[in-house]
Amino acid sequence: MITGVILAGGLNRRMGGRLKALLPVHGQPLLLRQLKEMSSICEQVIVVTNEPEVLLPHIASFSDIDIQCITDHYVQKGPLSGIHAASQAAKEQLLWIVGCDMPLISAKAAGEMGQLCHEANVDAVIPVLEGRVHPLHGIYSRLVGSEAEVLLRQEKYRLMNLLDHIDWLPVENDFFEGQHIPANFVTNVNTPEEYENLLVNLPF
Repeated sequence: MITGVILAGGLNRRMGGRLKALLPVHGQPLLLRQLKEMSSICEQVIVVTNEPEVLLPHIASFSDIDIQCITDHYVQKGPLSGIHAASQAAKEQLLWIVGCDMPLISAKAAGEMGQLCHEANVDAVIPVLEGRVHPLHGIYSRLVGSEAEVLLRQEKYRLMNLLDHIDWLPVENDFFEGQHIPANFVTNVNTPEEYENLLVNLPF
């Protein structure tokens, strides 16, 4: 099994301060849309946020799986601190890590990547689509949390720094095409314009 992790600790500056996790998509908060998708392959989902009091009422309405809402140990240090915190709370050996601003996450993609991570015995499996690395919507070993903490202590906060220190496997477009998985699962929304464009073009 895989523990799902939703990183929701950002300041949402580019979204004008609106919490991206709670943006409505087809009548429900984006966070609940993600929880529903994750629940098809995860028995545990961890939401990492520095505003648990805001998200908890919405999480409480979703009772299908074990959901934990935790805060960063290293506050406001980006996704790396979220990965570190989640690794300490996770029950499973593999983590499916996504950003809270990703409306099209794919359990099928995560499942295939998780199987590959297990078979290849690597620290992570990361999508590399059209030549671009997408460290979110990646599968990570829970053990990378210790490497994340080393970097955080060194004040090296970029998520890409983590990939420089672990053994990871890239999966490219042809891998997902072979599994009939659309590559749009890495889509994220950072600005009001991207959000409005999403609502107009949402495939489902």
